[in-house]
Amino acid sequence: MARYYRKGKKTHAKDESFEQDNVGEEKERFQVSIDLISLKTLTDEDIGFTGEFYLKADGPDNVFKSRYPHAGEIKLAKNQTFTSKADMNVWSQFETVRRGEESDVKIKIELREKDPLRKDEVIAEETYSISLPQKTKYVVLQDKDEQTKAKLRIQSTRTRY
Repeated sequence: MARYYRKGKKTHAKDESFEQDNVGEEKERFQVSIDLISLKTLTDEDIGFTGEFYLKADGPDNVFKSRYPHAGEIKLAKNQTFTSKADMNVWSQFETVRRGEESDVKIKIELREKDPLRKDEVIAEETYSISLPQKTKYVVLQDKDEQTKAKLRIQSTRTRY
C-alpha cells in the first residue's frame, strides 16, 4: 500500500521576515498598556437596579482615544463584581525613545456610567504618568464616595519589535 504525502502550500507573505524592527542602536522601543482587572460597585445606579459602566482613555495630547468595551457596557447590580478571565486591554501603544533618556507618557482614564435618558456621567477620572520603563503597577480608580472601584494594571515593558 502506497502512502501519499500532501505537500503544503506556501502561506507566508512575499518578502516576509521575522527580524526585529530596525529602530537603531541608539533607540529603544516600549509597549505601554493599561488593563482592566476588576470593576465593583456598591450602589444602585439606575431605576433598573443595574449600572452600565465603560472606560474611556485619552492618550498623549488627546490625539489617540480608546473605549472599553468597544461596544456596549459592563452591567453590574448592587454589590456585584466584574472580574476578567483574560487581559482586558483598555489602552496600549508603542513608544520609541533614545537609549538612556528618561521619558514618560500621560494617559487620562475615565470611568463612566451610561443612562438611557441622560448624558453619560463621569464617575471617576485620573491622569496616570507612566515612565519608560517601569515595573508593573496596580492602581485603583474610584469615585469620590468610594462606591465604585476599578482595579487597573499599568505596565511599560521593553520590546524588540
